[in-house]
Amino acid sequence: MSYEQRPLEKVYSRADFIIRYVKNGQPKKVVLMENERRGYETQSSWWAEAVRQLTDYLKLVRAEQDWNDTLYAAVTIGTYVRFYYLEPKEQTLTDYTTVRTGDYYELKKDEAEVHKGTFTSGVGRHSDPYTIDWIVPSDSASRWDDPGYTPLFSDRIPVMRQSADGGLHGFVMHDLCWQLLQKFYEPDDVPIERLHDVCRSLPLAILGSCAFWGHDYGGLITLDTKDHYPWEDRAENEFNSSLTHAKEDPYDVAEIPELLTLSYNSSPSLGITQPHVVRETKSDCFAKFPWEIIEEISANLLVSDILALIRSSRTFGPILSSQTFWASRFETGKDRAFLFEKRNCKEARDWIKLYQLTKRSASPPGLKNRRRIWDLIQCLAPYLASSLDKNPKLSLTSSARNGICEVAGDILVEFDSGYPDTFNQGCLLFDKQRTTIPSNLLRVGFSVAEDSITGIRLVSGVQEDICLGYIIKCKEAVIETTSLGGFMLAVDSRGIRAVRVIHGDGNESDWVGNPAGTPITGRLMKLGDINTLEVGVDGYKIISIAAASPHSIPLKIPLQRKAFWYPSIPSPGLCLNDQSFTGQDPLTASYQPLAWINFGGPKGAYLKHITGVCVTGPGNICTIEFEYDIDLPVEICKLGRRKVTDFSIMNRFKIDGPGGEYITSIDASIIRFKGKNVYPFYRWGKLFSFKITTNYGRSAHFATRDPTVEPPTMTPLSVEPGTIVTGLYGAQHPEQGLISLGVISEVATMGKRKREPELGGPIKRSNILPGNRETAPRS
Repeated sequence: MSYEQRPLEKVYSRADFIIRYVKNGQPKKVVLMENERRGYETQSSWWAEAVRQLTDYLKLVRAEQDWNDTLYAAVTIGTYVRFYYLEPKEQTLTDYTTVRTGDYYELKKDEAEVHKGTFTSGVGRHSDPYTIDWIVPSDSASRWDDPGYTPLFSDRIPVMRQSADGGLHGFVMHDLCWQLLQKFYEPDDVPIERLHDVCRSLPLAILGSCAFWGHDYGGLITLDTKDHYPWEDRAENEFNSSLTHAKEDPYDVAEIPELLTLSYNSSPSLGITQPHVVRETKSDCFAKFPWEIIEEISANLLVSDILALIRSSRTFGPILSSQTFWASRFETGKDRAFLFEKRNCKEARDWIKLYQLTKRSASPPGLKNRRRIWDLIQCLAPYLASSLDKNPKLSLTSSARNGICEVAGDILVEFDSGYPDTFNQGCLLFDKQRTTIPSNLLRVGFSVAEDSITGIRLVSGVQEDICLGYIIKCKEAVIETTSLGGFMLAVDSRGIRAVRVIHGDGNESDWVGNPAGTPITGRLMKLGDINTLEVGVDGYKIISIAAASPHSIPLKIPLQRKAFWYPSIPSPGLCLNDQSFTGQDPLTASYQPLAWINFGGPKGAYLKHITGVCVTGPGNICTIEFEYDIDLPVEICKLGRRKVTDFSIMNRFKIDGPGGEYITSIDASIIRFKGKNVYPFYRWGKLFSFKITTNYGRSAHFATRDPTVEPPTMTPLSVEPGTIVTGLYGAQHPEQGLISLGVISEVATMGKRKREPELGGPIKRSNILPGNRETAPRS
């Protein structure tokens, strides 16, 4: 927005407001009312006064200049601007029709580009669960219960799952949680732009509208990994009722003054000037340091680390009696920093006693709740401290494009802008960064915060570090390497959880991050010398990694390498029989992890213990569980996870494993649906039914219950010659059950049949899904 300043007769201005004409193209001019003061951007009283003055001024212009056209105007306060127009015969300003009433925009210094700003509202109250409108005071210092406050519809803000209105969208935070967040950052302000970026990256839980952070809110909810796989991000629909302190006020804790009184000491010993300890200087390197240095070292360690250190160094033994050490526990960043009342407390203190009074088991309920929230804030803080380096954005060369290969979480591809109301799980792509790998690479640093890889730093000997994603140096793990041959990655629906570096010589590093409970893929393991790296990010973490090398990607990559596998990548000794897998190619199927079970055990060791197979589902095929005459982990026995309810149908087929019976073949059928409003996997084909056949000639057919669908043709899931079926794998949809099926086989030596199967006649039809049948054993 270019402008020309023009003196006006009878300029009507007051306080710090300046009025000027702003040229905006030839046909129209904009009157700009400007207030450069910062800190008042979201205070409604300032905007109201500015609009009143501007309205009076425009009326004056219209009267004196006999202006019969529409007048356009803008008001700025600090870095925010609102746009208005005044019709020829109107007496009040109207917001631009393209801009929502009350919307804020940030005004650049050169006024050449306008961007939406991030702001915090006042405190509102949403007490009616049947009302969809969230109305809050626009003034951040105002509250719903302020005398004289009247809720205005213009103060309505779409939040959480609601669609943005004119670009405006917000996230809800409890007032007390916000106050604790402010206390955490005192004396600085909460970095609200980064907080907003993080919130935009969080899917909303399907059960309720709370943001899903990947944690359990300090025990307040229970993550459901029994009836759902971990990457499905499901939580039970009820709060933990045993966590009664979660209902207590975490900010104004009534018992804190009493705790400070109980720990008051008129003449405490601040430290230990010279501990009487026999120091073994030969075996204890710390014995050479003065006691002040020992206290300084201790102040920067966790209590658990101190206890471990004492076992190896007697020098640190007296630290547990040092008031100086225990006082450090209450400083910012330490384990008792949540007791912020201590910050302004000048009284002498017995810090050891106060530490004991504030331990979890002894704390009053309100303080327990504060600590729960404070711990969650500490998990959030590293994300808010990071920023995105915008420099690495190089184009890929033609040779690099031939070898590009990508691994990503469950990215919502329909996302354009704002906050999508269908964002129930997965992640959103905000930006991509790419760079070439320096030829003189020395090491690679990975920023790890909580359960995510947030950034990658490439360090070379002759140039500046190349940073991709969000770098958190205090949370960085460094791998020494001079060349990158690939990566093994742990990836859940929300992004990259852990990484294992494949060095140029083929050796593997330890895991950086935590791969537990996360699908693993080796898609980027054998690329050769990687020369290009690309990452996709949301608002705080890496959600995709792509790598390229001068070598072309093979036309056929084995399923064992290219798929996401849970709980681990199957060993090379297992035949996955890729050619008969009913699912879509993982390279084109986006994020569809394959869970697998080795129900037969290594080399078929458990086949002789199988007594049956049970298929469960409320219509779809949801779980396939094998039964044994011995106890085995569920990870071996069961494919698929679904809660058993009153609507579940369980279908059991007996197998006489002890008598030598085992599965010899499996057939399956898939069903396809076309159209825009179907899940993508239906276009490829979803598992409809499967049939197992044993070496006794017996079979059972398990099918989806859908009388409107003509049963599709069965296709054999062929296995490698000379191998026996010992496992299954497939992808699961949280609501649609198992959507694909594959067979694992291996070379196994079967023992002789010990006895004839005791079948007791054919299985009752009530135990088999419609269309199932059993063939009598051959004589």
